Amino acid sequence: MFFDLSILCAVLALLHVTLFIFMGHQRLAAITNIFAVLGLVFSSAQFITLWQTKHVLPFGSVSGLFLFLAQALMLVYVMMYVKYRRLTLGLFIFPLTVLFIIIARFAGGIPANVNPHAAGFWLYIHLPFTIIGTAFFMVSTIGGIMYFVQERQLKNKNFGIIFRSFPPLDTIDKLINTTLYIGFYTFTIGLLSGLIWMMYAKGMINIYSPKLVFAIITWIIYSGITFYKQIKGMSPKDTALSTIVGFISVLITYVGVAFFVMG
Repeated sequence: MFFDLSILCAVLALLHVTLFIFMGHQRLAAITNIFAVLGLVFSSAQFITLWQTKHVLPFGSVSGLFLFLAQALMLVYVMMYVKYRRLTLGLFIFPLTVLFIIIARFAGGIPANVNPHAAGFWLYIHLPFTIIGTAFFMVSTIGGIMYFVQERQLKNKNFGIIFRSFPPLDTIDKLINTTLYIGFYTFTIGLLSGLIWMMYAKGMINIYSPKLVFAIITWIIYSGITFYKQIKGMSPKDTALSTIVGFISVLITYVGVAFFVMG
C-alpha cells in the first residue's frame, strides 16, 4: 500500500509543479510541497515495513536500495527548497523519484546471498550515507543541467517560460556548490565506514571488489572537483560541467554494479 501511495504522491507532486510553471499560482507551489512531503513519509513507511518483514535493513536488495534512494532524493528536494525556495528543482527530481519507486515496487526482496548476520554497525553507517551522498550528487548534476539550460536562454535572449521558471545562474551555482559539498562529505563517510565494515566482516579489504573500485573512482572524481574548487577556484560553468561529468561514475556504480555484479 505504501509503495502505491508513494508513487501517487510523487506523480501528483510532478503534476502540480508542472502546472505551477505554466500558471504560476503560489497555491500550486504549496500543494506540490505537501505531496512531496507525503511521498517522503509514505516511502519511509514502506522502508520500515520492509525492514520489519525481513528483520534486516533492506539496503542489500535492489528494492530497498532504490526505495531509499527515492527517499533521499525527496529529502534533498525538501532541504534545498527550504534553503533556496526554488520549486523548479522538483521538475527534475520527481520523475526520478517516480522511476526509482516503481523499480523498488517491482524488484525483488533481500537476495539469497546477503547474510543478515554480517550486517553490523559500520554497514548501517556505510549504506545510508553512501546512498544519501549519491542523492546529493544527483541533485548537483541536475543543477548543472539547469545551469546550461538557463545560460542558453540568456545567450539566445529567450526570456520565455523556461527562463522565468528557472532560478538565476548565481542561485543555481550556489545550489550546485551546496549539494556538491554535502554529497562529498556524506559519500566520504559512507566510503570510510564501508572499508571499516569490510575489515570487520571479512578480515581484509578486497581492493578488487567491483563495488569498492567504482566507489573509489567516484570519490576520487568528486574529491578532485571539490579540492580544485577550494584551492584553484572554478568558474560556475566549469563547476556545472564537472558535476555532470563526475556523475557518470556514480551511474556506473549504481547501475552497472547493482545489476551485473551485485554481491
